[in-house]
Amino acid sequence: MSVTDQDQQLPSGRLYTRQFFQVFGAVILFMTAWSLQFHFGQYIEYLGGDVETLGWVMGISIVGTLSIRLRIGRWIDRLGCRPMWMAGTAAVAVSTASIQLTASLWLIVVLRTVTTMAFAAVMTTVAVFAAQIAPPKRRAESLGTLGMAGFMGMLAGATLGDVIFTGPTDTLFVYRIFFSASAICSLAAGVVMMLLDLPAMPGSTAESISVASDPLSAPSQLGIIRQHWPGVILLVGFIFTMMFCFHSSFLERLAEDRGFKNIKVFFLVYGPTAIVFRMVFRRTPERLGRTRTVSMGLVLVAGGLLWLVGIDAQWQLVLPGLLMGAGHCFIFPSMVDLAAERLPPEHRGTGTSLILGAGDLGLLTGFILLGSVIDRSGYDVALIGLAGAFAGTAAVFAYCRREHVWPRSA
Repeated sequence: MSVTDQDQQLPSGRLYTRQFFQVFGAVILFMTAWSLQFHFGQYIEYLGGDVETLGWVMGISIVGTLSIRLRIGRWIDRLGCRPMWMAGTAAVAVSTASIQLTASLWLIVVLRTVTTMAFAAVMTTVAVFAAQIAPPKRRAESLGTLGMAGFMGMLAGATLGDVIFTGPTDTLFVYRIFFSASAICSLAAGVVMMLLDLPAMPGSTAESISVASDPLSAPSQLGIIRQHWPGVILLVGFIFTMMFCFHSSFLERLAEDRGFKNIKVFFLVYGPTAIVFRMVFRRTPERLGRTRTVSMGLVLVAGGLLWLVGIDAQWQLVLPGLLMGAGHCFIFPSMVDLAAERLPPEHRGTGTSLILGAGDLGLLTGFILLGSVIDRSGYDVALIGLAGAFAGTAAVFAYCRREHVWPRSA
């Protein structure tokens, strides 16, 4: 069976099928597991580490993801979505549950590396799945809708983390609850996918594995990437993930430093804002254009980061959460779709992996750089610098794709 034959088996008109909503639920569970780790800095502090230590732990753990990022795309293209999902959720569960058993920073780095590698495999699978089941003009909408599930999980995980750490944080028992809850949610996400009846997709049968094996060899893959290089959109992928560096690891540390412990208010605004915007503006990339949509999102994130400067109370997280949630909504689906469309359809897993790999570089740079800047110059300097980077990226992106921002009249 050829890849083209399989493509013809995919739903041609419907997007919101039963299978789609099963994956939607699985994404909620998995992102709950992942966003619980927004409080990971508590464990580093419990072990005697500071913000810079946290940055290095998180940054080094991204190196493993970079080493396999393009391979993930090849594995998905060859094997299909479900095997990658199953392996990824199981690996996240095992590595996360194991962290609580050690106080060695180096072993923690190794386990975090496994976790981030597995997370990359799962999230790439989600992006490929969303693109494969959608009609061509609704790929960005499909990505955005599954992204809503991610926001719901993010909200649930951040809130659950605040509940777990409401009391004293100087006993090992609270960390056992913390890491165990994350592992259980990840395993539950794997079970949901195991029960999923997926439609046929490229890479989902032995025949297609045989057909795809030669074109997807490493040298051939690099040649395809060079031929269809996505260009400036990779800069957006790089800078976009730096936002996650801050609110996934350093926002909780900022709150502790400023005297208000909980960060759930930020995510209570961030998540619902992104969800509502995804519903209301789900056709915006198609109608306004993906380049304009991404540029607008970058500016919104820059504004949200600037509003975090100088905050000293929990309620002040509301406006940053609103701006950054809206920015995330506008950036991610169009960013991934712009990168993936540059490669032929049979290599969409590789294209998706490439843009997410640019994001991995952003995480590696962001965790280490932000941790060092915060430790030496404070949170406000780091926030101003990051906001400037987002604004600068918006200007560069809009200029390089100016024919899509200011199209000439026919």
